[in-house]
Amino acid sequence: MKFIENCEQEKFDEFVVNHQYNHYMKTSCWAKHKQREGFIPHFYAMEENGEIQATALVLEKKNFFVMSSYFYIPWGFCIDYKNTELVKRFISEIKSIAIKNKVMFIRMDPNVLRMERDIHGNEIENGENNEYVTNLLIQEGFDHFGYKYGYSGTWVNRYTLVIDTHPTLEEIIKNFTKTRQNNLKRHRQMKITTRIGTKDDIQYLCKFEKQLTETQGFKPKKSEFFEQILDDFQDHAVLYITECELDYIVKSLDEEIHSKKYAKDPDAYNSKLKELERFKELNQKFGSHVVLAAGLFIRFQEKSWDLYTYKNTEFIFLKAIDSLHAYAIEDMKNHGVTFYDMCGFSGSTEKNDPYFGLYDYKRSFGSQFYEQIGQFDMILNSKKTNFYKKGLHNVNRVKRKFNRIVYLKKDKK
Repeated sequence: MKFIENCEQEKFDEFVVNHQYNHYMKTSCWAKHKQREGFIPHFYAMEENGEIQATALVLEKKNFFVMSSYFYIPWGFCIDYKNTELVKRFISEIKSIAIKNKVMFIRMDPNVLRMERDIHGNEIENGENNEYVTNLLIQEGFDHFGYKYGYSGTWVNRYTLVIDTHPTLEEIIKNFTKTRQNNLKRHRQMKITTRIGTKDDIQYLCKFEKQLTETQGFKPKKSEFFEQILDDFQDHAVLYITECELDYIVKSLDEEIHSKKYAKDPDAYNSKLKELERFKELNQKFGSHVVLAAGLFIRFQEKSWDLYTYKNTEFIFLKAIDSLHAYAIEDMKNHGVTFYDMCGFSGSTEKNDPYFGLYDYKRSFGSQFYEQIGQFDMILNSKKTNFYKKGLHNVNRVKRKFNRIVYLKKDKK
């Protein structure tokens, strides 16, 4: 078995994307993207008889305040974790390099399923359980952050909801809640459609994210950020745009109202009249063509990830993201995707959880609860690590306060 310090990127990616634990953040595309943020990528691999057996994309980031750097391995290794000798050897090799380069800590958060759970978060009896991987990493010198709440300060969220797209599209949509299905029917009647976007459509992603910042109080990203994702991931990145023509909706509602459909139902008639007036006002304000939602996704082999999906808050009542997901699921299926990752939630299924709404929405698409084993740190210099973590915590706290002051609209608090 041979350790490779600078694996050829094409060969590296080929192994990663075909591996059980593949992830877009383990590829050279992500490495290229993170280089823009000052990270130094290292492509480490274990090889036997010319064949790769394991890979790790290690992102090195220097911190000048502590005069040191850290190693970050996003979503862990692509490796057979049951091959404990291989895992131990790989960790030992990476640790040796880290020590040689006076790295203060090594962090990773493997995308390894902790245990199978039902949609309510209950452990499935006799289901898959990979907590042995947690124990193995602890034995090899890593500190485990613990099986904590999703938003506990980790760099990535260990909880997500995933749609299994093996069934037919018709079967998948049948697993949507009735509300979602009814919304899709309404969208078809209104001719609300979704298409593949281009770089020119990044403006909508930026616009809708900015609308969100005004209620959430965070710094919006510049258009260059999203454009760079399209550039770095090429055919693996896809932008979806959901839109409608208000002229058509107004005309259809007007024809519907003047038909005999509501002759014996005055309440429904008056409701439709109000709806028509609302769309007339929107038509006058925004014109006919309106973009309702935008979503940026990445896909590799059988997996896809919903990175950024935003809606036009002026038309929030239309629930346009339902149509965006339905279209994206069909498009992903056509590209061989069977694992449609909706990317993150708190991990709590309790109604009193402040993020219950996000969970409730994502589960309404017939998704599955997916819990990963979490974050691990191997501390190589405790003094510098503690200083770095404390400093990072304080900097982030100041940033959050500053962003809320600058971007949060006071009348929407």
